[in-house]
Amino acid sequence: MENKYWIGIDFGGTNIRVGLFKEDKLIHENKFLTEADRGPDYIIENIKKNIQIIKGVHDIEGIGIGMPGPIDPNKGVVLSPVNLPGWDSIPLTDILTKYFEVPCYIENDCNVAALAESLEGAGKGLNIVFYITVSTGVGGGLCINGEIVSGASGSAGEIANIIVSDKPVKHSFLNPGSLEGMASGTSIIKLAKKEGLNVNHAHEVFRLADENNKAAKEIIDSVMDHLARGMAAIAHVIDPNIFILGGGVSNSVANFAPNMKERFEQYIYPTMRGKIQVKASQLSEPGMLGAMYLVKQKVKNINSKEVL
Repeated sequence: MENKYWIGIDFGGTNIRVGLFKEDKLIHENKFLTEADRGPDYIIENIKKNIQIIKGVHDIEGIGIGMPGPIDPNKGVVLSPVNLPGWDSIPLTDILTKYFEVPCYIENDCNVAALAESLEGAGKGLNIVFYITVSTGVGGGLCINGEIVSGASGSAGEIANIIVSDKPVKHSFLNPGSLEGMASGTSIIKLAKKEGLNVNHAHEVFRLADENNKAAKEIIDSVMDHLARGMAAIAHVIDPNIFILGGGVSNSVANFAPNMKERFEQYIYPTMRGKIQVKASQLSEPGMLGAMYLVKQKVKNINSKEVL
């Protein structure tokens, strides 16, 4: 597997990044607008074009893609992500595999971020890694022994819908009182505007809380508490070595991870306290890297089975 070239793609609702890797090193990258409103056919053709440009004369071994869910990673099918209109049961991996004649795999964007952090970031060297992104929404990804755990239907790590509050707060299509509805950047802004705060970004509410604004302090206290409850629920099922906190909200707030650790430990068994690390993510752009590792692992596993 030495001196091989791989494609890793971070497929977001706003931007798409296509990276060419030689083994584990990124050697070239293209970034372009997703233009989600133009539909799957246009976007897929744009992805093909950018892969072709970025790979140049190099033969690639495979393509890995991290993207918003819901998806079926086992079948390689995209299942109607909220921020990708028209993507209804699109067989993305089959399309790209047939076009480039190499294996292609897709995974939830949080899962590939978790994989990158597990192998090269804050979770390196640890067996059980749970990654949480706190951004516009809330998402999660689980890696055990350096590999993604997708679950039977590809829904493992979909923590946004966990119920953490009995308040009838409805967010999107999720349960009332869901983790995303109570602790995401979107929910922080909604709560702030309801209280009359003149803010446009979640980190501004944290800043106002630090300045002893009463309404902001109450909002942030509630958000941190609900996130801690969600982490505790996950910890009692998985018992990870580490929680890694990433995403736009957590990355923009000083001491977010240590503050969350203190909160979270209030809700777990005393025997677990001090044994689960809570750290900030270390990688600035884990999407492409994780997607590259995804396809490398899949191809390696297939080749190992063929040898047997």
